[in-house]
Amino acid sequence: MSRIADGIPDVTISFVSVQVADRAALVHMLEDVPLSEELCADLCRPCFARRWDSACERSFWISSDGTTATRLAVSGLNVDETIAIWVCYDDRRSRVGLELSAIALREMIRGELGVHAEVDVRRQ
Repeated sequence: MSRIADGIPDVTISFVSVQVADRAALVHMLEDVPLSEELCADLCRPCFARRWDSACERSFWISSDGTTATRLAVSGLNVDETIAIWVCYDDRRSRVGLELSAIALREMIRGELGVHAEVDVRRQ
C-alpha cells in the first residue's frame, strides 16, 4: 500500500552513469552528493561509497569499476529506512555477491520495507 495517496511514487531511484575520463560529466554527476570532492579521486579505480543528504532526505550510492562511474540517488526514504536498506544491501552483497543496480535496489526496498520504488534513468 502506498504511503502517499496522490499517486506520486513512494520512492524514486534515479540512475546516472558516466565515463570516469569525462571529468565534466563526472563533476556534474556528483554535484549534489555530500562530500563529493573525496570521491572524485577514488572513482578512477574500483570503489563503492554511500552518502546521506539530511537536508533533502536522500541517499546516494556511488560505484565505479575504474572506467564507468554510476550514481544512484534514492529519495522518499527517511534515515531509518535508508539505514535498513544499507544494512540489507551489505548483507546480501557479502553473502551472494549482489551487484549494485537500480533494479536490485528497487526490489530490496519493496521486499524489506513494502514500499513501491520507481526507477528514473537519466542520460548524461
